[in-house]
Amino acid sequence: MEEIAKIARKYNVRQLKILTGQRFFLIGIRPEDVNRIIEELTRDMGFNVEPSLHYVQTCVGNTTCKYGTLDSLSLGKKIEDLVYFEKVPAKLKIGVSGCTLNCGEAFIRDIGVFSGGKGWVLVIGGNSGRKPRIGDIVADELSDEQVLDIIKKFLKLYKEKGDYRIEGRYGMSERVARFVER
Repeated sequence: MEEIAKIARKYNVRQLKILTGQRFFLIGIRPEDVNRIIEELTRDMGFNVEPSLHYVQTCVGNTTCKYGTLDSLSLGKKIEDLVYFEKVPAKLKIGVSGCTLNCGEAFIRDIGVFSGGKGWVLVIGGNSGRKPRIGDIVADELSDEQVLDIIKKFLKLYKEKGDYRIEGRYGMSERVARFVER
């Protein structure tokens, strides 16, 4: 965080916010500084800063948390690499938790994963907001590789059968929860 703060001070960024989903929002960047800031963030710190509608929220998992039984940070990175540039009907919110306390909010994310004790539990179709929906458990006792394989298969189906039409009050295409309900 200190590195981000240094960059913000260097370019006179007015305000920094930490958003849900563990994302940073730099407010007040001058247009002529955008590319240099992106370069510094990616070169010096390895952040993904390309435009993406998808994000992965993780807890700290077994690396730090006394309740963590699986490595949610590692799986979260693998999932992020898998979905980052995927072209699907709508944004993807993904949550990964290393235990059943579920700090990554798997049940209210489009795709959620949490440790069930004997491996990962995969949840699809959750949603918060105006039309909340608890996601469906689709598989459990999964390895990292099995989770990634099922997510790949689901994204293929969502790409092929999802509704890309822009509709509704907020001008969004069909989110995963509505796709699963249909």
